[in-house]
Amino acid sequence: MKEEIVIENGATAPSWVKRVSWGAIFAGLFVTIVIQIMLTLLGVAVGLATVHPTQEQEPARGLAIGSAIWLVVSSLASIWIGSCVAGRLSGGPQRADGLLHGIVTWSVSTVAMLALMATSLGAALGGIGSLLASAVSGAESAPQSGIASLQQGVQELGQQGNLQPTGRSENENQANSLTSMAAQDPKLGAAVARMETQHSPEARERVISILTTQHGMEQSQAEDLVNQWDQQIQQTKAQVGQKVREFGEKAAHGLSKGALWGFVAMFLGLLTAAWGGWAGTASLPGRVVAVATPAA
Repeated sequence: MKEEIVIENGATAPSWVKRVSWGAIFAGLFVTIVIQIMLTLLGVAVGLATVHPTQEQEPARGLAIGSAIWLVVSSLASIWIGSCVAGRLSGGPQRADGLLHGIVTWSVSTVAMLALMATSLGAALGGIGSLLASAVSGAESAPQSGIASLQQGVQELGQQGNLQPTGRSENENQANSLTSMAAQDPKLGAAVARMETQHSPEARERVISILTTQHGMEQSQAEDLVNQWDQQIQQTKAQVGQKVREFGEKAAHGLSKGALWGFVAMFLGLLTAAWGGWAGTASLPGRVVAVATPAA
């Protein structure tokens, strides 16, 4: 009988019952989070120290690009270190065990990050919802003043060149006069608001009737004033709708690019986590085993 010296790399004994070490995974998760926080703080310190607003034309753009690059690099570095720790502590008999532990560590850290983002987004949406509810309640309590303020805002935008009506200046002046009368006469303001929301002949006739009976206008003059008002409102709605469609198209393209780059970043994170787990298991010390073999 003679002995052969065999050097095995891996755990002291393979475990065929339990192949997952959640303690190693959570240890890798905590290491990943802490390393990410440290690298983020370092990036903020270096980035803000290198920004010179008085010397650069677009300092915010350069800061945004640098922040995105540093975020990707720091995320990959932190997930590699955390996965390496998880693979090293997993105690698996094979390198594939460490690789899988690294992937699971990356998956848990990704879910934790998404949960944190969802919580923050939910809080932000809750704040926006409360602001909208306050605005709606304020609008319901004072509809006439809200309509007048809206029309004044539209007029100011038109004067600044953001929304240029295509009608004649005389029509604009007459429409503006209806706006001022509606702001001063709550009854007329309510009738105008009802006309714009219902778009019914009865609501239109109600506005014309108030103009002729309470403001001393002739029937034809009141009809022309209402027609010009409605024309200006329709032009404004068309221009706003065009801007909304353009914004929606840009937003769709932006979301598409963001989703693509998000997929690329997650795929790189997956590969980095697998590499880190494999490297952690490969760093386990070898074990010397004496195997007795029959003599030749």
